[in-house]
Amino acid sequence: MFTHYFLKPGAPAVLWIAAVAGDFLLFGGILFWLLSLIPARFRKTIVAALTFIAGFVYSLEYFVPGDPKTGRNFMTGFTEQVDMTTTVVYAFALGLGIYSLMQFHGRNLARRRPGWQNNLAFFIAFFVMAAAGFWQMLAPSAASSNLYNTLYSSTVVALGATMFSTIGFYIVSAAYRAFRIRSGEATLMLAAAFVVMVGQVPVGAYLTSGLPADGFLSIFRLENLSYWILKEPNMAAWRGISFGIEVGALAMALRTWLSLERGSFYDREL
Repeated sequence: MFTHYFLKPGAPAVLWIAAVAGDFLLFGGILFWLLSLIPARFRKTIVAALTFIAGFVYSLEYFVPGDPKTGRNFMTGFTEQVDMTTTVVYAFALGLGIYSLMQFHGRNLARRRPGWQNNLAFFIAFFVMAAAGFWQMLAPSAASSNLYNTLYSSTVVALGATMFSTIGFYIVSAAYRAFRIRSGEATLMLAAAFVVMVGQVPVGAYLTSGLPADGFLSIFRLENLSYWILKEPNMAAWRGISFGIEVGALAMALRTWLSLERGSFYDREL
């Protein structure tokens, strides 16, 4: 908050990191101290009131008509400043996540619970990756860049690809159970899935290559049938699902805004 008053843009990165961390500790400590002074019976009410006010003020920018030329209204500048503060919220959320992970893995490691080797691997990977990232940020060099790229591009990305490829086997297993012909609906789904999958590969085009490319019979070519299924029935179903998801998200947002959702501050659901 006050960091930019004491440090200039050309200051070393270490000073900026220390200053920002000091800001978080100072004002975070003051905020938690003030919250601790509030009686417990008023905390729920205060949190609910702040949540409602923040949601109401922030939503005004989207409901109040803006200038026809610029598209801005009297709340646009304020919401832009609020958007910048979300970075701070993300930083706090990241810090809480790291603390929670360390607490969980540290407890398991200290008590030598079954699988404690995985907890140890977490700490090793975390500190090695963090050290490589800070080294590249504070002292850029070919060695730091190579280490970071090796750890991230050659390790983290590869592990992520491995996890996604493993998920593919579960998808195949679920598809096998879903596509077994037990009813008319399952038969229809199996036929549609077969047409779509075969129509996406060159074999599908080859199987129906004898049909004319134009005219009425062209719609029976597998590649055309596959495209039609994806564009028409599939898109209609997806729009219905998307609409339901958006309605559910709106209901969840309203419950959170009005503090009706069960959470850490509420012991019962309304």
